Amino acid sequence: MRSGDSGVRSFRWRPRLLAAGAGVALALALPGPGLVPLVLVVPGLLRRALAGARGWRAFLLGWLSGFAQWIVAVAWVFIVLHRYGHLHAALAVLAVVLTAGILGLTWAIAGWATSRLAEGWKIAVLPLAIAAFEELQRFPPWIFPWNPVAAALTPVPVLLAPAPVIGAIGLSLLTLLVGSSLDALLQPALRRVGAIWLAVTALVWVGTGLLAPPFRPAGPAVKVAALQPNVPLETRWDPANEQRIEDTVWRLSRQAAGEKAAWIVWPESAVPRVLERDGAFRSEVEAFAREHNVWLLLGSIGFGSAEDEYFNSVYTASPAGLLPWRYDKIHLVPFGEYVPLAGRIAALRALVREVGSFTPGTRALPLPGPAGATGVAICYEVAYPSLYASEVVRGAQVLATITNDGWYGNSAAPRQHLALAILRAAEARRYLVRAANTGISAVIDPHGRVLTQLAFDREGLITAEVRAGEGVTPAAACSSWLRAAAVLLAVGAIILGGRRRAAGK
Repeated sequence: MRSGDSGVRSFRWRPRLLAAGAGVALALALPGPGLVPLVLVVPGLLRRALAGARGWRAFLLGWLSGFAQWIVAVAWVFIVLHRYGHLHAALAVLAVVLTAGILGLTWAIAGWATSRLAEGWKIAVLPLAIAAFEELQRFPPWIFPWNPVAAALTPVPVLLAPAPVIGAIGLSLLTLLVGSSLDALLQPALRRVGAIWLAVTALVWVGTGLLAPPFRPAGPAVKVAALQPNVPLETRWDPANEQRIEDTVWRLSRQAAGEKAAWIVWPESAVPRVLERDGAFRSEVEAFAREHNVWLLLGSIGFGSAEDEYFNSVYTASPAGLLPWRYDKIHLVPFGEYVPLAGRIAALRALVREVGSFTPGTRALPLPGPAGATGVAICYEVAYPSLYASEVVRGAQVLATITNDGWYGNSAAPRQHLALAILRAAEARRYLVRAANTGISAVIDPHGRVLTQLAFDREGLITAEVRAGEGVTPAAACSSWLRAAAVLLAVGAIILGGRRRAAGK
């Protein structure tokens, strides 16, 4: 009797272990751990966990898988909230758990929605649901489109070949379909269906890679330098260190000019001064650009017409002076640059040191630059495919992103953040320059290959040649449509599959 009870308990725990294993496998495949092949076991483990589950049970198993993925992948949120937000350790742990729990809901929806499908249908529809419902992360209550499945592929640039055609969401789907099909080959009853889907996926992967438009240069090579002053946040906020911080940034800038860089990109919050309201600092910036015949791209606080309007902005200085255009960050970081809902808790306000709350920008317009019109994203914005896509449609010929990843410490987060920039470069077929205060700074080519980078927690600069590109890829031209189509296709497949099973077909 005891042996039988043990067997029943083991059987009941098996789906939960499989579901949690699927989530952990994805977390370990993503940048940070970077165990790329593990991404292939994710859909099979989850499908097996969901076998026979219906309704709320399927919902909870899907949620468990998503929760397990996020609790491992975003453990660095603890660093942000505890070390820099000064939140009590216990509350910071609770916040990480709540974050993972909320983000896991997209997997819960995928599990629940596909639970009524026959196993043969699940081979394709479960991967489609997981990939498509990643799109929900852009909206409340998530507002965190981080770590798409496709990010796991970024260490292997050749696998990003279809990105200019189908975007990251398409790459996520193909990756999950490969894993799901391979798992089906291990089950005799599903082997034929698995083989068909594996062949279809391979054809689509190769076909879209061959159809992807090549990079089309539209100008001469320009040498760019990305600065990495490596100023820890603890130092950054101490007024006694302001001069030393400025001296470091200007020293690196002079070094870049000495290495014949025509374009110098500073990271986010490089110096603790406000360009628009500090005449001496503006004169210093313009004098440097003029004296060294270089272009500077730098961030500072921008101001609106209303007294309480503050923007996280990017400016460009040419040898002729500061240009009259700026880019204002559109996608702000929840609890970091604005405080939604419960974010108005006093304990979390320490995360916003510059001002109480930033105002989101409204115009995704490229800025002029020495390598052509420059599409700009600030920090977390690279998680949104639509931003660079809209800038490329509006004429951006090269991309740049500035960030301060010092909030995350030497965790998986800076590597996850870099992966998002790699995906955006590959989707748009553009060179992308990334300047990060504490790293990882990088220059990425139009195929998603990292040409040069500077590791986390190191001071210095990197240089590389970039070229303006022309033409708009399908992934950029149809960015919103691609992602909407994936969601609609997933919903349609779930409905059709459910009806066919109910009809006994």
